[in-house]
Amino acid sequence: MDVLTLQEAARYVRVSEKTLREMAKTGRVPSQRVGREWRFLREALEEWLTGYTDSSPGVGLSKTIDEQYLLNFINIREPKKSGFSDTAFTKNREEPIHSWVPWVAGFSASFVGEILDREIDGRTKFTVLDPFAGVGTTLVEGIKRECNVVGFEINPYATLACEVKLEAVQRTPKAIVDVADRVYAYVKERIGNGSSPSAVPPQGFRTRDRFLSPKIERQVLFIKDVISVEREEWLKRLLRLALGSVLVGVSNYTYEPSLGRRVAVGKAEILDADIPTIVRDKLLHMADDVESFLRSTPGRKKGSTTHVFKESFLESGIDRLGKESVDVLITSPPYLNNYHYVRNTRPQLFWLDFVEDPAELRTLEMYSFGKFWQTVRGESAIKLDFSYPDLEKKLRELRSLNGEKKAYGGPGWANYAATYFNDCARFVDITAQVVKPGGLAVIVIGNNILQGIEFKTEEFLAHIAQRAGFEVRGLHKVRKKRTGSSIINSGVRVGNTKKKTELYEVAIELRVPK
Repeated sequence: MDVLTLQEAARYVRVSEKTLREMAKTGRVPSQRVGREWRFLREALEEWLTGYTDSSPGVGLSKTIDEQYLLNFINIREPKKSGFSDTAFTKNREEPIHSWVPWVAGFSASFVGEILDREIDGRTKFTVLDPFAGVGTTLVEGIKRECNVVGFEINPYATLACEVKLEAVQRTPKAIVDVADRVYAYVKERIGNGSSPSAVPPQGFRTRDRFLSPKIERQVLFIKDVISVEREEWLKRLLRLALGSVLVGVSNYTYEPSLGRRVAVGKAEILDADIPTIVRDKLLHMADDVESFLRSTPGRKKGSTTHVFKESFLESGIDRLGKESVDVLITSPPYLNNYHYVRNTRPQLFWLDFVEDPAELRTLEMYSFGKFWQTVRGESAIKLDFSYPDLEKKLRELRSLNGEKKAYGGPGWANYAATYFNDCARFVDITAQVVKPGGLAVIVIGNNILQGIEFKTEEFLAHIAQRAGFEVRGLHKVRKKRTGSSIINSGVRVGNTKKKTELYEVAIELRVPK
């Protein structure tokens, strides 16, 4: 048998010697103490890594994760005890710059800011990464603290939001005020003299009800005319974002919780609105926020670098960043049973000319983290790309349910879950390579329910991260009930749960061993 020393075993399982010694002392890893030294059998470690041993065939990785983190998990049931603030994105509605774009899900600026302040603590400039940048919460908080920031985001509208926010804080508020006045005057004049807009509605955008009422549509097209003739590219981007941020609010659709018709939730259609005033007020609000940002950071230097890649982190993360280049990663990847972000941003994608044909949305869906249930449900059985017996057992259970519904039953959802966890493994592997030794990664994720089965995604992801070499410092429950709880009532998604289950959010705290 191959006997390993502590140093050899730590290298073999890809954890620090300190972590492995503590695990050996508490009996969480098969080991034997010989005098003052610890010894490990390679074969026993291999069995432990796969989640079972011959002596305890019923013990799998889920039990191991409970044993490792249960004490910590119990102690942080209340958010105020976790060391992390509430992640609710709704708190951003009152935050300068963060409030510019309504977003279906995300995390709060205060959550990110507290982590960065604790981590930086007066040390030299950091590089901060968000591989699923959304509308830029992590990036804005990083630039506020003079960090170099990098984001990856494949949704063009969300990428636009990131770029505009980071660019605006480098500009003067007066330029924004001036363009707000120009837009207002131009559109008011055209409305008053009976002109017809040059822009036309996007031909590929189809909705069950008319998206914009005729009077509103005409005004929106005048706004697009202004955008098309704007000479300064950064102001053109700013105007596109301002229009995109108010577009659904003046339409006959609403986000409750995802994009749907107003009449379906008992709201009347919007027949008319003062669009030039709405857009001007939005731009003036942006100018005020930039001024507030500049006042709050008077000594801030402009030496920080910003990069936002409209690419998948899973496809190009290592090539773009290089190994051991990131100090802090704070992110929240799309959740299992997630919102369909592509579908929810269809109005902006079409009206802001990011896409012309619905077929283009398919490409975005296929490159999204975990894909979407709708994209993989009809394929033949998808398996995990890695060995994880407990998760495989859970997927088999899911696949066995509601087989008569085929792609709409357990088999379809099992394909989606397997795809999702395969992407989790890829994400963790790339993250382990780009984060520096000693660096921090905080991943906000939540549990989920598929066809009545609860998946404690945070536990699976934490164990995948540990096997990739991370030290798991804690699973911090930051929200007891999160946005999206209403989704679990959908018959297609959940079926009948055996017990009452609430959706929550957890911040997984990881370290790369030094």
